[in-house]
Amino acid sequence: MKVEIVVIEAGPDYMDRLESFVMELPEDEDQAVAEAIKAVEAKGYTVIPDDQGGCNAYCSVSGGEDYIAVTVAPSMVK
Repeated sequence: MKVEIVVIEAGPDYMDRLESFVMELPEDEDQAVAEAIKAVEAKGYTVIPDDQGGCNAYCSVSGGEDYIAVTVAPSMVK
């Protein structure tokens, strides 16, 4: 299935949508999230794990397209 991956930067007091892209992923939601995280890391981002305050999840939207949100740490270069 094709799913949009949304990269969200999470800072101490803000969240900012950095980019999104579409990729082919397996039907299993947990496996799809794991593969999305790997793809975001391959782009050079530092993913924040769920157990460290991140929220990396398959998001179902009523009346819209489902997507996977991946939270990343702020970049040191701006």
